[in-house]
Amino acid sequence: MPYILDHWHRLWAWLLADNGVRLTAALVFITTWYAILTWRMAKAIAIQTRAMCQPVALLTFHWTQEQWYPVGYFEVKNLGTQPLLLLDVKLACHFRHMGHFRSFTNEDMVWDEYIIPPGGSLRPEFDFKRQFERENLQWSVMGLSYSLEVVASDLSKQIVLTYRNIPVVGLVSVSKGMPLSVRWRYFLKPFNIHYRRLLYRFTRTKPVA
Repeated sequence: MPYILDHWHRLWAWLLADNGVRLTAALVFITTWYAILTWRMAKAIAIQTRAMCQPVALLTFHWTQEQWYPVGYFEVKNLGTQPLLLLDVKLACHFRHMGHFRSFTNEDMVWDEYIIPPGGSLRPEFDFKRQFERENLQWSVMGLSYSLEVVASDLSKQIVLTYRNIPVVGLVSVSKGMPLSVRWRYFLKPFNIHYRRLLYRFTRTKPVA
């Protein structure tokens, strides 16, 4: 015991030397190390919280007849434990035959701010057959392919993920962040709302001839 006390006494005397400069340096080192440990702990908690809140979606296709038929529906299922907020949904049907390429998109699918509860799903229907008939295109299922892009987030919109599914090549991917086109659309959305309100007020107050 006296041996340990003697070593502590010598260490304390060494720290107090040079008017306490060594002691100050030691305190700065300890404080810095404590700050680093605190930052690492906060980062780990943030990652864990992010993993608990981030959306988890499954995209699948269902056709009314044979596979790749231009009529059916797709499903966006929430596999997570938290509600899933849809920010954008884009579905496209691509047709390639004899060197000709044509792409159709379903413009009627607007699911801004749509909430899917945990375990719930959304099943929008699509019918590209009408578009082929409208343009008098001779199609076959052998030349059809699809692409589906879904932008989803948590309710606070802090964690945004983009899901993509191209079933003809078996490609399913997910990436962080929001596509630039969707981000730009949400940026312009408030201006479009104000413009429509002003246009509505102008048309209402305009005198009838």
